[in-house]
Amino acid sequence: AAIWTKEEDTALLESLLGTFSSSDDGGFKAPAFNAAAEDLKKEFPDKRGAVKTGTVCKNKWTSLKTLYNAVVDIKNTSGFTWSDENGAGIALKDDDIWVRYIKHHPTAKPFRNKGFSHLALMEQLVSSQGKGKYV
Repeated sequence: AAIWTKEEDTALLESLLGTFSSSDDGGFKAPAFNAAAEDLKKEFPDKRGAVKTGTVCKNKWTSLKTLYNAVVDIKNTSGFTWSDENGAGIALKDDDIWVRYIKHHPTAKPFRNKGFSHLALMEQLVSSQGKGKYV
């Protein structure tokens, strides 16, 4: 399996951002992921884990989008606050509220007291996309 570092995540997102104008609806096609894979090979020649192919980059993008959507949901949930450094910032006294929330939103779990370092880049890449059933 591919092992991703935070720096490689950032490089992937920056590479996709570079091709963003050619992905009219924000949905990236295979050439964008293949180019990102090539960029990663050049920037991180001593990578760990499996080779980061275009398909692996696409899967990582999907994973990052899932995390991004979890953060957006937290930010849009009444009663929660968001900080890029501390995430949802849930105090111990609010633990039961968080437990109930993550029961229905399990992808939000890592963000209880930790921010999402890729939020700004993801906002640029995902902001124009809708989140409806048919998107």
